[in-house]
Amino acid sequence: MLYFKVKKKSFLLSFIFIFHNQTSSADWKLIYQEDFENIKVIHTEKWQKDDFPDDDKFSENGRYFSERLIKPPQAYRLTTHFGQTSLSHTGWLTAESYTLNRNTDQSALLSIQLDPVNKNNKVLKLSSPNHTDATLIRSSEQLQGRYRVSLKVGFPNFGSGEKLNGYDGDERANPWLDQSSTSENGFYWLAITDTVPRPHNNIWLHHHRKIVIDSDNHFPAWSQVWNGTEFIDSGKHPIMLFALNGNGETDPLNGKPFISFSHSQWQRSGQIKAVDSYLTDQWYELVIERNKNQVTVQISGHFKYGGEKKYTAEIDLNQQCVWHYNRAFDHKNPNCKIDSESGDKIWPDYFFFGDPHINFYEGEVSYDDIKLEMWREE
Repeated sequence: MLYFKVKKKSFLLSFIFIFHNQTSSADWKLIYQEDFENIKVIHTEKWQKDDFPDDDKFSENGRYFSERLIKPPQAYRLTTHFGQTSLSHTGWLTAESYTLNRNTDQSALLSIQLDPVNKNNKVLKLSSPNHTDATLIRSSEQLQGRYRVSLKVGFPNFGSGEKLNGYDGDERANPWLDQSSTSENGFYWLAITDTVPRPHNNIWLHHHRKIVIDSDNHFPAWSQVWNGTEFIDSGKHPIMLFALNGNGETDPLNGKPFISFSHSQWQRSGQIKAVDSYLTDQWYELVIERNKNQVTVQISGHFKYGGEKKYTAEIDLNQQCVWHYNRAFDHKNPNCKIDSESGDKIWPDYFFFGDPHINFYEGEVSYDDIKLEMWREE
């Protein structure tokens, strides 16, 4: 997540917060899972020249940038399907990587490694040696019905929110933004988007997020974190749990305003408040579960301020007009604004995790035990 400016609202939105009672595991049917025990490598093909997929006007050579005479550099991509076979793909998961250097070692971006705390377990390590590298893992197909996505995330090393912040010091966000990249460094723990997620400039992703758990180490601090007693200004290892306010004003660089979850409740639209801060030597368990228009988000583990804890929140996407939430026309709340450019459409759900930005973020993080479950009644 990258953040530049918040336009404050004078009203307080009404939200539903529920400590979610976990349903029995018998209520869920495991559809796919990946624990990386039987995979040696992910990418096996050669780098291909980037054909600059025209996903929308915020794509690298999209209208937003071409009107500003901004041209993307020559780049290279790798796309690999892996995991159990899905209905229309050779694997239910897709890895996509991006680099400016075709000689980049593929294993330097995505590799199978031993668990740092359990040498009998294998995990997926995702790395961005340069801020112009990017790799993410996504669902190969859009998510259907009532679903639950879960995974483990751990040992992140994407900056500290101070000094060089994980960079060499001269990195820039060109050509899409004429500014230094060093004040922002982070990764996505798990997120739901309204279209196929792939490595893009940071502005593109800001316009396609629905539900997000991410971290952005930054300075000077533009976010706050609840330390158990009060909110304090901090950009050091924050865990951002947020939805996007579809009725809020669209910012060209940041998309819709955030609805952040912290201190046991959803905060006012536009306020950036972290639920806690992560530790760099821990595993965390995450879940995003959707039941029609109800979404439950959960992260558990050992945190800097909360200690051993589980944070759980639930939001009604329809009532709160979360950005592009509707997967059918009859699910749309008439009080939710219609995007003037894309019109009144239905929007799919995809999940992804990793480093999606091709002009920010430099570091590494590990993932394991990815699962997709569906409710047995469907």
